[in-house]
Amino acid sequence: MSTKSKWSRRKSIGEACRELSLGLLDIIKCPRSRPDPIGVDNRMVDAKELPMARGLGKTDRIDSWWTSPLAMAAYLGIMVVYATWRGFMEADFWIFSDFGASSGTQTMAIEDKNSHVLSPLYSPLIIPGKDGLGSWVPEFLWWMSPAMFILIVPAGFRGTCYYYRKAYYRSFFASPAACAVSTPFGDYNGERKLFLFQNLHRYFMYLAVAYLFVLSYDVYMATQFHSGNDAGIGISVGTLVLVLNVILLGGYTLGCHSFRHLIGGIRNRFHNGGGKLAEKCWTACSGLNKNHNKWAIYSLFWVMFSDFYVYMCTSGVWSDLVLIGGV
Repeated sequence: MSTKSKWSRRKSIGEACRELSLGLLDIIKCPRSRPDPIGVDNRMVDAKELPMARGLGKTDRIDSWWTSPLAMAAYLGIMVVYATWRGFMEADFWIFSDFGASSGTQTMAIEDKNSHVLSPLYSPLIIPGKDGLGSWVPEFLWWMSPAMFILIVPAGFRGTCYYYRKAYYRSFFASPAACAVSTPFGDYNGERKLFLFQNLHRYFMYLAVAYLFVLSYDVYMATQFHSGNDAGIGISVGTLVLVLNVILLGGYTLGCHSFRHLIGGIRNRFHNGGGKLAEKCWTACSGLNKNHNKWAIYSLFWVMFSDFYVYMCTSGVWSDLVLIGGV
């Protein structure tokens, strides 16, 4: 190929690329002046709102856009119903008096293997009218389940979580159910009135971090075996269940957007605010944050499974197998 033909080919390709780029700039309405050497119309494109069907679930999408919010609604619905049932099960009122400790069989902790494997839904254990933290509970609240005193922390933390807000806004409120799908309540205009409660997320985050230490202590207690004057250390299946629960909750909590902001996102630079240690903490937190949605889903499931495991063992359906040690 001659030099002249190569130059002509390169020139035609260059002109085509330039024409394409200028056309894209018009589409995105980039406000910049430029020469018009190849006859492209340089006027700005007027902004126009595309027509969109209005009403619950109305859209021009032809894919199965509804499967994701439907699956999330089912998942979160099952978790909420189960946690509510288990939270009330140990209460001493109405029909719930026929279950749990009120009926003579507590379902909060596995103790028949001479250890103490406590369900995360009841930790820390506050039994109204009993020793310890329960002694602080006034008598008119003795009907309450121990879970009712502590579930406000994990429920508040997850309920105000940025990821969960997106999940239940779409799944339960259809606001919006998916991209390019109409909402039943008009366009989103910010979290106002009742939803100002979402601003408490950072404070629930402080409590959730402290809660990790409580659950870690429960793991330690699950390794302590006592029978009369004998004592020993051991590991059961229940111990491993609680260990994995702390790991998953740690990944979810320490990858929280608010925690990431607290640990380093608030800084403009690290060398005047903690140095390399602060930077490494922020980098690790950022790594967890990349999969925050997965940590949120998996940790919620495992919290419920951990409680279900304790429930099954205390009900006599399953038996907590001691793997190592014990008494």
